Amino acid sequence: MANGNKSIKKVYHFTPEEIIDRFETDFTDGLTSEEAEKRLKRDGLNELKEEKTSKWMILLRQLNNVVIYILFAAVALTIGMGHYSDAVVIGLVIIANTFIGYYQGVNASNALEKIKEMLSTQATVIRDGKRMDIPAEEVVKGDMVYIEAGDNIPADLRLVQVENMKVQESSLTGESGSVEKFEDALEGILSTGDQRNMVFSSTAVTNGNGTGVVIATAEETEIGKISSAVSEQSHKKTPLMKEIDQLGKNISYVILGVALLLFVFGLFIGNYTLGALSLAVITMIVGSVPEGLPATTSVVLAMGVRDMANKKNTIVKSLPAAETLGSVDVIATDKTGTLTRNEMTVQKIITSEGEYNVTGVGYAPEGDIYKNNKPIDVEDFPVLRELIQSGNEANETTLEQEDGHWIINGEPTDGSFLTLYQKVHKSDETEYQEMDRIPFDSEYRYIASLSQHKKTGEQKIYIKGSPDKIFEMAVAYETDFDLTY
Repeated sequence: MANGNKSIKKVYHFTPEEIIDRFETDFTDGLTSEEAEKRLKRDGLNELKEEKTSKWMILLRQLNNVVIYILFAAVALTIGMGHYSDAVVIGLVIIANTFIGYYQGVNASNALEKIKEMLSTQATVIRDGKRMDIPAEEVVKGDMVYIEAGDNIPADLRLVQVENMKVQESSLTGESGSVEKFEDALEGILSTGDQRNMVFSSTAVTNGNGTGVVIATAEETEIGKISSAVSEQSHKKTPLMKEIDQLGKNISYVILGVALLLFVFGLFIGNYTLGALSLAVITMIVGSVPEGLPATTSVVLAMGVRDMANKKNTIVKSLPAAETLGSVDVIATDKTGTLTRNEMTVQKIITSEGEYNVTGVGYAPEGDIYKNNKPIDVEDFPVLRELIQSGNEANETTLEQEDGHWIINGEPTDGSFLTLYQKVHKSDETEYQEMDRIPFDSEYRYIASLSQHKKTGEQKIYIKGSPDKIFEMAVAYETDFDLTY
């Protein structure tokens, strides 16, 4: 019975000491270089393997269509009849249809590449008692990995030491907020999002630091399982392609049937020579083939794919999928986080001076502040100015522009305050210099910064946190503080 219970234990059920023993590593010294080399040879590199489909195969797939088969037959017949101009026209239709589908297929067949872009390229490990940076693909099971705010997780880790750590796991769970982590053992069968003593490859640390034992690499990681599922997904025909295939078959049967009847009837009445009758039947078959159907279908679907890419930023892997998406009536989801951009924006501000609306969405510092539907100068509203300054100073996140896009390194809530500050001041420059800081912690639910004015030397403490904590401090400082609104 004991062995049976032990076999179903998950890594998050073990204590830090047990997980270190299980993976035969050392908390202080980590693995030796020799042992790490052995495990690397045994398990392979910590990278996602990609089974690439050759471009020739993608090209040939465009020809696997009943109507295309008919068009090829039409080309052969027209050449046999000496109608070379017709053969050229039909051949151009086949070429156009093939390359339209090929272009879309090559453009959208990089799903695994998108996943690989999320992975870390460097890892800080403890080996031979020393902390060192190594390429992420050389991380092995049992490695002691040190991670801190701003790092991407290189592999799936069981945390053994944590200090105020939070991790952004939206790429796996869809939850927009960062998740607080700890090292204690857990009980029960838990989903990925509830494994609070684990961190996973492709996620990022937003606060604090910690050390974890690598328990899975490459395809064994959670993100690796997703990439494997994407690669192994079976190709099923869409409803539209089924209908087109069926239409092509039906047309083929009708054309061949009528051609056969015409040939038999011609022989029966005996008014035509065999050569003339054969030419008439071939002419009828060529004239009946709907050679414009594949090209028309591809052009219409390509227009739909283009509109989705340009207007909705959506990549469609195959042309027929555009029609399938268009026929969807209901999308069932368990949370909004999986459908949003995981960005927060300040849109309304309430102070003792009044209410304000803020334009602009996302992290791009583009927008204005309005009061009573009129743009305002923040300098005319001291309380509003100090509020915006507080959100900027009491902050642990960074906002920067990368490849034309504004991104944050940290919490979405903090990022929204940085964006608000830059909307007002058109710059991230501030008059204050931080002297000391109390980092945010879930126990006291606030962050505080001691800042000094660069010119006057005046010092202020800026605090940002949950309302109950901030109001409690306000009442303690000013007993007649008005909590009503």
